Amino acid sequence: MMALLLKIGPWLAGLVGIIAGLFMRQQAKTTQAEAAQEVAEGRQKVAEQSAAAAQAGTDSAKERIHVENEIAARPSSDAAQRLRDRWSAD
Repeated sequence: MMALLLKIGPWLAGLVGIIAGLFMRQQAKTTQAEAAQEVAEGRQKVAEQSAAAAQAGTDSAKERIHVENEIAARPSSDAAQRLRDRWSAD
């Protein structure tokens, strides 16, 4: 029995090593895929935030132009009258 174990033992140990190596390799692949997924999700989030910030900047610029055009369209006497009204209230 011992002689049989000595003959088959190294083969069994090698087989167990190969199987363990395959499982470890699969686990490493899974871990690597999960890490790549997290990186992709992070990049997607940054891209979405950048797009939202760009849209907010565009909206702000449109609003500023609208206000400036509205002010420029008013007659100059309107601004003077508002100042007089404020000064007289104080």
